Amino acid sequence: MSNAIAVEPFSRELYEEILPLARKCWSENTEQKLKTCAFYGDRDFAVEPDYETYQQIDKTRPILILTLRDSAILTGYVVGLLYNSWHHKRIKCIGCDSVYVEPSYRSFAPVLIKRFEKEAAERGVEIIGWPTTQNGPVHELLKAMNYVGDDIVMEKRLCV
Repeated sequence: MSNAIAVEPFSRELYEEILPLARKCWSENTEQKLKTCAFYGDRDFAVEPDYETYQQIDKTRPILILTLRDSAILTGYVVGLLYNSWHHKRIKCIGCDSVYVEPSYRSFAPVLIKRFEKEAAERGVEIIGWPTTQNGPVHELLKAMNYVGDDIVMEKRLCV
């Protein structure tokens, strides 16, 4: 195994490569969340990210994407969106949009996150935000890496 972590630019090709892993991530999260999210157990639908929106975001403020590969095979990724804090414009932030590592490569997840922190810091980021499921493995990993819970996202599904 020759595992490598790299920063890769946003592209249609990378988007298409990440999509199957994003769908695995959605499936795993569906099992973890059960009835604790706004979909109340009704999460039986596929992830359909909006490529055009990601493309627009990347034009105005770059998306930070780190990939974990075994040779050329994508085995994990983390996607972060850079922004200035809405409440403190001098503070540069990054929000983790999505993270997933194939189960047999999960031992590399802390290394991937540390590299994400390094890359974010090199871009002047002061705060990293990770939306996580409180009973999920990413939440536990982040706690072990000295992340703290700040705000919690409250959800309500509006049915039309």
